[in-house]
Amino acid sequence: MITDAFRLDDKVALVTGASKGIGACIASTFAAAGADVVLLARSETELQGVADSVEAQGRAALPLACDITDDEALAAALASVQTRFGRLDALVNNAGGPGKGYGSLEKVDRARFDHTLEINLSAAYSLTHQALPLLRAGSAATIINISSALAWMVDRHFAAYGAAKAGMEQMTRILAHELAPDMRVNAIAPGAIETPSTAFITQNPEMLASTTRWIPQGRMGQPEDIALAALYLASPASSFVSGKVLEVDGGMAALPGSAIEANLAR
Repeated sequence: MITDAFRLDDKVALVTGASKGIGACIASTFAAAGADVVLLARSETELQGVADSVEAQGRAALPLACDITDDEALAAALASVQTRFGRLDALVNNAGGPGKGYGSLEKVDRARFDHTLEINLSAAYSLTHQALPLLRAGSAATIINISSALAWMVDRHFAAYGAAKAGMEQMTRILAHELAPDMRVNAIAPGAIETPSTAFITQNPEMLASTTRWIPQGRMGQPEDIALAALYLASPASSFVSGKVLEVDGGMAALPGSAIEANLAR
C-alpha cells in the first residue's frame, strides 16, 4: 500500500525538546507510525507523560532528562541509547527558542546572543556530531532540524534567534551534502504554531487577529502540522528529499515591523 511509505516500523528515533508542544507531538506521531522513541528534555516529569503516550501505542520509550547544551549530558544520554537500542534511524533537533537573546540590540549583549545560538544551533550541531556513530549504525538514517519562519522573516528583537535558525538551515544544506548518500538531512521551518508557549497569543483575541491576518490559511498552525511534516521527512516517502527546508506556515507572508514580534514556533 502507498501508505506503507510513511511507516517507521521498528525504527528508533530521538527527539529533543520532547516534553511538550511540537516535540511531544512529533514523538507521539512517530510512535503511531511504528517507531520506538528516545525523548530528551530538561523536565523528567513532563517527559514521563510523553513516554506514557508512546508506550500506549505499543512502542518503546526511553525518556532522558538532559540539558542539550551540556556535552557531557548528551554523551551520557547517547550512551543510554547505545545500551538500549544500539542505533538511531532518525534524529530530530527540535529543542530551542529565543532564550536570553530576545530583545533589542541595545539590550542583548554578547553573552545573551551566544546563549540563543547555543540552545538553537550549537547544541543541535553537538548532538548530531556525537550521535553520528549511532546514526551510521541505523538504516538510511535521517536528520531533521526544526528551524523557524524567523530564519527568513524580518522582525525586530529577534536578531539572535533569527541568526541561529538561519544558521541551522545552512547547516542542514551542508550536512546533507556531506553525509550523502548514506543519510538525509532536512529542516522544517514552522510559522506561528499553537503551543503552550504561544497561549498568550491564542488567548488574546486582538493579538490572535493580528497574527492570523498575515497567514493566508487564516489560522495558526497546530503541532500536528509540524509532526506530520517530520513524519514525511523521516519516512521512506521522502527518500529523494535532502538538504531542503520545508516551510510549514500556512503561506505566511513577510510581516512588517513588529507585527509578529511574539509569534514563536514553540
